[in-house]
Amino acid sequence: MSFMRITPFSIPFLLALAVVLAGSGCSSPMVEDGVVARINGQPVYLAQLEAVHDLKYLARTTQHSSSLGRLRQEYGAVLSEIVVQYLVAQFLEERGLAVSENELGASEAQVRADYPEGAFEQTLVEEYVHLDRWREQLKATLSQEKLLQKVLRPSISIDYQEVDSYYRNNIGDFYLHPRVEFLFIHGRDRDLVERVLEMSASEPDPVILGKRFDRVGVYTYNLREDNLSTDWQALLVELEPKQATSILMREPEGHYALVLLERTQGRIIDPAQAYPLVERILVERKMEQAFDAWLADALASANIVINQQLLEETAG
Repeated sequence: MSFMRITPFSIPFLLALAVVLAGSGCSSPMVEDGVVARINGQPVYLAQLEAVHDLKYLARTTQHSSSLGRLRQEYGAVLSEIVVQYLVAQFLEERGLAVSENELGASEAQVRADYPEGAFEQTLVEEYVHLDRWREQLKATLSQEKLLQKVLRPSISIDYQEVDSYYRNNIGDFYLHPRVEFLFIHGRDRDLVERVLEMSASEPDPVILGKRFDRVGVYTYNLREDNLSTDWQALLVELEPKQATSILMREPEGHYALVLLERTQGRIIDPAQAYPLVERILVERKMEQAFDAWLADALASANIVINQQLLEETAG
């Protein structure tokens, strides 16, 4: 179960912030029972920090204990994530874009729909997750998505020259390797394998063939030629589409045969086909830059106060 999504491009900032939070503190120190930090005046409670830490590290910590230094790094990393969550939520709130209860409820309902009745709550119990904490992380994820899509994405544009330049400079990334699609028929009874092989000439569907002969396995593979074993490459290279090998012997499966269905030659994707893919790559790159710039500005103007004593006691 996923509880939070931190975009890859926020990681450098999170690491830098975690170092500060795990060290001497950020901004002026504070001492306040049960409050581990304040982000622009908004409290981060110890119970909240511990709950998110458990979500991220519970599986590992149940296997072996962590050193004091490791725990400090973990709590610093968790607190840095919470700081970013708060900054995002506060930014959206100021602009009337905060995630509404209806949006949160709709997203939760969508997640619950993937579980049988009662299984969602049971999963939370088994993973030691409190429903309220799960909802907090879900809301943080929705807030981050809203920042990215509603605030940052509209400011990003991609022109044809950028796409063309990326395509030409990375042409090797758009090469489609030769592929082969084939049937693999195998079983211990040679006569049954031969009967299935004969039927495959008029019925190539492996599901239908497998149902008719439950003691024969029939599978379709679509693989790059260079990912085939040397033996299978040698067998398939001699075949034309719809042709099959003879019945071959291999232990422990017994007897088998290959039927070539289709051979696709290698080629370079043309610019028109590559355009949507390149555009996504360039948009993601610019989104990284936009988010990094936004986070740098938010951190520069934020008033972050850390209860360093409580943080150290928690990690200790």
